[in-house]
Amino acid sequence: MRIDVKIDTSNLKTRTLREQKRVAYSMSQALNDTALQIQTAQRVNLDKKFTVRKAGFMYRLIKIKFASVPKDLPVAEVYVDNTKQRVLLGLFEDGGEREPAVGQNVAVPITGEAARPSFGQLVQDVFTFQKLKFKRKRGGSGNVLQGQQNTFLVPGVGVFMRTAKKVTELIYTFRRPMKMAKKLGFVDIARQVFAEKFQGNFTNRYNSKP
Repeated sequence: MRIDVKIDTSNLKTRTLREQKRVAYSMSQALNDTALQIQTAQRVNLDKKFTVRKAGFMYRLIKIKFASVPKDLPVAEVYVDNTKQRVLLGLFEDGGEREPAVGQNVAVPITGEAARPSFGQLVQDVFTFQKLKFKRKRGGSGNVLQGQQNTFLVPGVGVFMRTAKKVTELIYTFRRPMKMAKKLGFVDIARQVFAEKFQGNFTNRYNSKP
């Protein structure tokens, strides 16, 4: 004797698909919640470890690419934007080398002098290289370049400013490409926040859905 049994699984499939969709959206939202928490922790870390002179600009360098179910993006990414010109933040993760923008040396403003009166200040606008406009003086000798604001540049040494008759002050010193210290800790912070926050974020998102 053979008994044929037919089971209607359409309702089960519907529930399974609904559950898969629920899990997928909860996962995506939890990833994005955690990414925002990582971003906040990274910005707080900047203030702790660095003297941040342009806070808004520096905070915006830490960006997020959000996960999205409709866009089939199953991961969220928190990263440092290294596309901006002369941005050094990413170099502090692994201790990269700071390369000169022009020539063979890096120009470092002397704190307490005209270009940077205090450590927390940006380089004064009139003392940026763009505004100093260095050029070789007609009839001058050697490699010394004359600039605005009574300045002159000595290759391999730095930039000086005449403050009085026969008195000059060094306002920039030239250094060879410098090795940045490993002090950012971006990856470690991201791992710590993820370990502490993701499971709770997922549970909250999952339980909030019918």
